[in-house]
Amino acid sequence: MDGPSVQTISQAISNPDYWVDKLRFEDPETFKELCGGLLTRFLDLPGPELSRVLGTSPVKDNRRRFLARKKAGGVFGAPLTEEGLAQIHQLIDFLGNHTHVEGIFRIPGNSHRQQRLKDNLNSGVDIDLELGEFTPHDVASVLKIFLGELPEPLLTTRHYPAYLQVPDMMLFEKSVKTDKPNKERQIETYQLLFWLLPNVNRKLLQAVLSLLYKTAQAQKDHKNRMSAHNLGVMFAPHVLWPRSLTIADLKDNVNKLNGAVAFIIKHSQRVFLAPVQLRAQCRLYFAAKEKSEAQQKTASSDDTASPSDEVAQTRAKKRPHEDAAESKTQTDLALAQLYAHVQAMPDSHKKRKYVKQFNEHSNCTPGSPNHKVLPRTRGKHVRSKSWGAAITKLFGSNKPQTQTRSGAHSDPRKSSQTPTSDRVGARISSHTEINTPGAICRSTKKTQDTPTPAKKTMIPTAFSQAQQLAEKENVTLHNVETSPIAL
Repeated sequence: MDGPSVQTISQAISNPDYWVDKLRFEDPETFKELCGGLLTRFLDLPGPELSRVLGTSPVKDNRRRFLARKKAGGVFGAPLTEEGLAQIHQLIDFLGNHTHVEGIFRIPGNSHRQQRLKDNLNSGVDIDLELGEFTPHDVASVLKIFLGELPEPLLTTRHYPAYLQVPDMMLFEKSVKTDKPNKERQIETYQLLFWLLPNVNRKLLQAVLSLLYKTAQAQKDHKNRMSAHNLGVMFAPHVLWPRSLTIADLKDNVNKLNGAVAFIIKHSQRVFLAPVQLRAQCRLYFAAKEKSEAQQKTASSDDTASPSDEVAQTRAKKRPHEDAAESKTQTDLALAQLYAHVQAMPDSHKKRKYVKQFNEHSNCTPGSPNHKVLPRTRGKHVRSKSWGAAITKLFGSNKPQTQTRSGAHSDPRKSSQTPTSDRVGARISSHTEINTPGAICRSTKKTQDTPTPAKKTMIPTAFSQAQQLAEKENVTLHNVETSPIAL
């Protein structure tokens, strides 16, 4: 899997909230779900209210009376836009250089100059406030008018139920709720809520709070008498109070809301950062996304693989019986090559030995066309089997087993060879006639006199059958062929 680029790493180092910003713009719905899951740890909001806070359900539109006052191309009384934000930034930049003025944001300026300044801002012209045409009090009053005439408060009406609960977050000591505010939990809640604001609202709120924080810090040195509490009282109606609520509706919550704005001003350097858990979850989201994209890329490359790769994959997926059949074919081919090699050898004892071994093992794969029984190669000294040996092979030997010194029967395979008297005097081929029947009688005399082993008592000897047949038919054995099949 390809890791993040060098540019991405440098951006993440310079901006700790890089992944949070990225997810917020690339996948807003997932980002809202993550923030909503973290908010439920701190806030007790029913389902409908939580949906409104996350922006997944509509809220009542109370902007009609403000939209009716909107002028063509104006920024006052109109929904907040990037163009309007650029115009208002002129006021904020100017006031940032005059935070030491006593009573700033509290002392009203000249109404005629304020109206002229509003007209210039609505017309979209650039204003050089440093020329001295407008005083800091005039500019501060115009800024408050702009925030008060927005169709909805800068912190939005959706989040109002959540802001009512944040000041009530207190510390617990031994499972007992105390009167000490839980500042860390409050800050983390504000962080999540500010990340859920529209982007233009978040930008303007950050600029305004930075100005108010600087103003509150200046009162310690320049005695401008504008502390964070005083500024909270001045700006709470403009940035937090819903436009549809009356003073009677806010009577029980005025102090709570003013205190909330003062708290936000004091901690304005932290409330716009992302909570640690939100950073971690956003980073994990993109890590999982990168892994999924890498897997899809690998799968697509496999689909467009070369023919050789496809053949290799097909071969690897063969069934076991197909592999066995292929192995058998290769074995048959090897045996055929061996057969051709043996046939090409010169006639010798070694060749006959190989031919014999090949014929003995030719039935290892029955039915194979390559397993042929090779013909025996006859040399100079090839001898035909005797008639006695053929009879012994067909009917078994009638010779009793000899005893060893201990009296036990010896192994028949280790017994002495058949005496010469038991064989026919001359070795003849299968088509040679026997001219001396007496030879048969002499060769079988010892066999007839020798007792037959118990396991072969039911089998008469071949010579006894031949004699009985000859006496019965009154013929001699002169014309009997030596083939054991003829007997």
